[in-house]
Amino acid sequence: MFKITGKRHNQLRTALARLATPSRRWVSLDFLTDAEITALKNLAGTQQFRTAQSEIVHRENRVFQDFDVCFPAPRIGAFDDLAAGLESGLFAAGATLAQNPFETRFQFDDFAIQRYPAGSRGIGIHRDGKRYKHIVVIITLAGQSRLFSTTSRAGETRQRIDDRPGRLVLLSADGFAGRFDEDSRPLHGVDCVRTGRLSIGFRSFG
Repeated sequence: MFKITGKRHNQLRTALARLATPSRRWVSLDFLTDAEITALKNLAGTQQFRTAQSEIVHRENRVFQDFDVCFPAPRIGAFDDLAAGLESGLFAAGATLAQNPFETRFQFDDFAIQRYPAGSRGIGIHRDGKRYKHIVVIITLAGQSRLFSTTSRAGETRQRIDDRPGRLVLLSADGFAGRFDEDSRPLHGVDCVRTGRLSIGFRSFG
């Protein structure tokens, strides 16, 4: 499982090319098999969770959080197989583009599992921290909710990001495709948590 086949290499290459275009800050692609999602979900179910801090305050911004979290989550078994495949697969795919969007090879040294109960408020509109570099990976393993992007912290207009189980969501992070301003990182959040949500996220400190 989690092998970067020729088909997956092409999928990643196409996704990175789209993400590197000036107007894009996220992409979503159908990527993982049912068996792979099941393996990840089963392993996630054996981990220890705690209640996330209810609110994060950074400068004048306040972001609510209504979920349980396993962090730092262990890179073991299926988690490590997936992370390692994506680390090598994304960089190799980027290297085939006319301009590699990654400055250097990277590792996902920040790994979190989030579990939202049915009826959760989700997580407020935010940008992932500037300390995260290259790219952010989000994968939903179970549940029904809405991952969305928006153009302002008020969130008047919200665009759904397709993150159904099996899909790979890639977000632009600091340094991707030469982007270093605040706008390099998309504003996004989670709401409409109907049947709960179980998701994993990989990030790199560069």
